[in-house]
Amino acid sequence: MTLGGEKNMSNDPLAAFRRQQPQPTGEQSMIRSQPPAKGLKSYEAYKAQDAQPERLKIRRVLGDWRAPGYRYLMDVSWNGDFQTKLALIFSMYTVEITGKNLNPVIYAIVDGHCDFIQDFDAREFAAPADPKQPVIEEIKFIVGSEDNK
Repeated sequence: MTLGGEKNMSNDPLAAFRRQQPQPTGEQSMIRSQPPAKGLKSYEAYKAQDAQPERLKIRRVLGDWRAPGYRYLMDVSWNGDFQTKLALIFSMYTVEITGKNLNPVIYAIVDGHCDFIQDFDAREFAAPADPKQPVIEEIKFIVGSEDNK
């Protein structure tokens, strides 16, 4: 070390392994400032498993994720054969789910085997190839009389 606090490179045993990073200039700096391109993920509305999970993970693309315990699930309500609406009534809030072809999701939750549910957003996921596949269009949390989208 010199008196000014700078390292003396001749006494630095790691100097040979250090590299100076070049500063981006012109076109290189424009390329680095753009977010990296990425492909869309494949969409799964839900995942059922053989074991009974303790919690139902609720994933929202544009909102908070939550994981309430199944032990707090007091009731499940849906609109029968229409398969488009589902309400999960927990002791602390209600989760309203709208979509299409929701029967597999409904019965996975009713049977206590659903690990997670997630909503569909075209900016995040590729559209499902099978038109009969469940698609969750919206997940909304209702706490008391407040609406927490």
